[in-house]
Amino acid sequence: MTILHRYQNPAYTGSNRCVPCTITNVAIAALGSLAVAAVAPPLGAVAFLGALLTIYLRGYLVPGTPAFTRRYFPDWLLAVFDKADPTPSSADVEEMLVAAGVLHDEATDLVLDPRFATAWAERMADIDTERDGLSDADADRLDAVELAALTDLDADALDIQRYGDAVVANLDAERIGRWESRAAFVADVAAARELDDWVPRWRSIPLAARSELLGALRLFLERCPACDAALTLDHEVVRSCCRDRDVIAMSCSGCGSRLLEADFDVSVLEGEADAMASPVETH
Repeated sequence: MTILHRYQNPAYTGSNRCVPCTITNVAIAALGSLAVAAVAPPLGAVAFLGALLTIYLRGYLVPGTPAFTRRYFPDWLLAVFDKADPTPSSADVEEMLVAAGVLHDEATDLVLDPRFATAWAERMADIDTERDGLSDADADRLDAVELAALTDLDADALDIQRYGDAVVANLDAERIGRWESRAAFVADVAAARELDDWVPRWRSIPLAARSELLGALRLFLERCPACDAALTLDHEVVRSCCRDRDVIAMSCSGCGSRLLEADFDVSVLEGEADAMASPVETH
């Protein structure tokens, strides 16, 4: 398997593998192999196994797969493959953080508790200090150990990998977490350490809910954990393998690290713009 991994295309395999494209290519491989098998059954089996190996290593069999998947698959079908396990609603997350004193509801806005903000910043600085002078491999291993301690998982079964700027955590080869950048990972690890002291029974909260809480907290960051530059919040259109998504993205104005990326319904903005542009009738 190690030898095979050398020939993998990371852009379309591993955590970057597109499920709709993979299913489409496997179906094409099956149909093509059946046609070959109608003439020569043994060749049909060999052709199918070869096609599966190609899809495993390269991510697709037919060149241009993302293009025709994007063109011919309806968006609602593509969105089905993007759905994750149910997580708490935004209201549930806010209520939990407000109840713990991490957030304060002031007038029409939520603000981060100053004591939590200071402690969080100190913990992020400590994490970077712990990794000074370490190689990437040693730093990733230390990240795995700390993530295991925060999630009560087996450190030996955890593996931290990087795909471009993104950080991915795998447990026994199954992906359990993904962060937009290492800065986002550091922010979550530091916040989880501090929330242990703030949120009652933090460790008893399901991992999915804890992940939702940590992601929500990143919205309250003002400075980048990696370089301390200011963070900006923008609306962007992100193109994945075979579909476009409107997202709210928080990025560092200095090093460019992406701290947060969340799906956003752009029709909400369009509706507000239409309402502002509509004339108001008076009587």
